[in-house]
Amino acid sequence: MFALTPERRDWLQTWGSSLALLPFCVIFALEGGDLWFGEVLWMLVHSFDLIIHEAGHFFFRFFGRFMEIAGGSLLQLLIPALFVYQGVYWDNKLGTQLSLLLLGQNFVDVSIYAADAQARALPLIGNLGPESHDWHNMLAMLGWLESTPLIAGAIYACAFICWGLMLAVPLRIH
Repeated sequence: MFALTPERRDWLQTWGSSLALLPFCVIFALEGGDLWFGEVLWMLVHSFDLIIHEAGHFFFRFFGRFMEIAGGSLLQLLIPALFVYQGVYWDNKLGTQLSLLLLGQNFVDVSIYAADAQARALPLIGNLGPESHDWHNMLAMLGWLESTPLIAGAIYACAFICWGLMLAVPLRIH
């Protein structure tokens, strides 16, 4: 029988949150997967991300056209990154881990949008046309449109870096 010894209790207190959050990483990496609760969770978080994304266009419009376009994805990543900083600053283990989980999810969300830069098949808010696709416009401005798969893949990989850091937080914050 499994006895909760002091050593096991200490291990569980240290690593329990990492283990508990790991399934969410899988759900977010698979964009909800085929599980109904995964799809519901993904849609709820994505809807919240969309609000922040659209606000980013407003806040970054003061820095020129390119930054206005990039501002949506940029703010979508900056807000959870700010929460990560706050969690580390205050030595808040669970807060840091939840923020890294959210940051990783936002990297996945942004990578999906970036991956669509050439096809422009994703529906845009307000029934905007394909000429309004942020990532198509940004990559076209930079002359990097042909590098879409590489750029989207790099953004997607950042999610796994965030989640790896999330799992390792107990090594730094107890």
